[in-house]
Amino acid sequence: MPVPVLYPKVSLEMQTGRIARWLVDDGATVSAGEVIFEIDNDKAAVEVEAPASGVLCRLAAEGDEVEVGAEVARIAAKDEALADVAPAASQATPSPAPVAAPAAKPQARPPAQRDGRARLPNPTPLARRIAREKGLDLTGLTGTGPRGRVQKSDVLSYLSAIAAAPAVSPAASGEGLNAVWLRRGEGVPVVLLHGYSADLNNWRGLFAGSRAGFPVLALDLPGHGASTRTIPADADEICEQVEATIAAQVVGPVVLAGHSFGGAIAARLAARGRIDLRGLCLFAPAGLGPEIDEAFTQGILRARTAESLRPWLERLVHDPAVISDAFVKAVAVQRLDVGQTAAMQAFANRFFPDGTQVLSVKADLSRLRIPARVIFGRQDRILPFATTRDLPAAVGLHAVDACGHLPHLEHPDLALRLLTELWRSAV
Repeated sequence: MPVPVLYPKVSLEMQTGRIARWLVDDGATVSAGEVIFEIDNDKAAVEVEAPASGVLCRLAAEGDEVEVGAEVARIAAKDEALADVAPAASQATPSPAPVAAPAAKPQARPPAQRDGRARLPNPTPLARRIAREKGLDLTGLTGTGPRGRVQKSDVLSYLSAIAAAPAVSPAASGEGLNAVWLRRGEGVPVVLLHGYSADLNNWRGLFAGSRAGFPVLALDLPGHGASTRTIPADADEICEQVEATIAAQVVGPVVLAGHSFGGAIAARLAARGRIDLRGLCLFAPAGLGPEIDEAFTQGILRARTAESLRPWLERLVHDPAVISDAFVKAVAVQRLDVGQTAAMQAFANRFFPDGTQVLSVKADLSRLRIPARVIFGRQDRILPFATTRDLPAAVGLHAVDACGHLPHLEHPDLALRLLTELWRSAV
């Protein structure tokens, strides 16, 4: 006898409900205890398991309202003909018909695809939520759980692998800037510009384990990451490349966030007024004064091994424990690319000649007519904190103690909160 699959009661007041999504296809073989569909209530996604082993058939449609206790599918023995299985129970509020029409036999969906979407390996609700928040596509990812189920640990490992891997884009062989959506979603996007000798992956730590309420687009500056290795003549030429990249990716307004040299470029972009900019968040921005740690700008490029790189990377932070072994190894891998290192050296020669910042953004900041914040570590050893004393009155300063040149990585919760507050006030 076929075993009915009933819609469960998941709350005391619940009388009817809807199936959020089937996790197993019509006609698939399931095992007792396997999660086969989900119900989304106000608090969480509720998983419903198969009551028996066999062939799942006669699936009720996703989104249709059904009564609690109604039959939404059946599980037939493998040797039973599906054609002989009675249809599932009707919806809670069916429309009466004067003449009963013959029921159409549902079409079995191919196991690798359902409703045009590639089938996922049955991720847990927590794994699915983390992936959704981070803008990850889990299609094709095999998990470590039973039957290859994707779990929280699998998503976190996937995120770590992405962060450690260099960004790949055709831009490296052309004249464009590499751009990657770190998170997709609704609303005004935040566009991120990294600092000297880094790349867009430098931002991933800000969002790891946290929930951002906005889309996030990160760019590689010229000479860095997977962007063009041709170094522009000046900051305005970089701005033109950034403006073109944003225009190709975004329709409408944006909020800009930049770190170090990327912060200086963000300030110049705001002053140029060629993009619909609603807010500006600068983490330890360059361009507030001529001073810069020349030993760092040169040493970070000369070092080739993890052992020689670590002292220079630790110079970026107040607490050396922030610099993980994985981070050091990722930078060491980048140094194996001689062409990229040469491009970064040319970048430093262009914008930091003789250990001096030639780009000043004080005048740019004084002309701002949008919400703007500067977040600067008091113990910054790359750019002196003292340069923040001449900030225009309209620019908010957040001076962070026990913090070096990477406030967005040393204090990610604070940095994300401030960025989110700016985003909300700007849009």
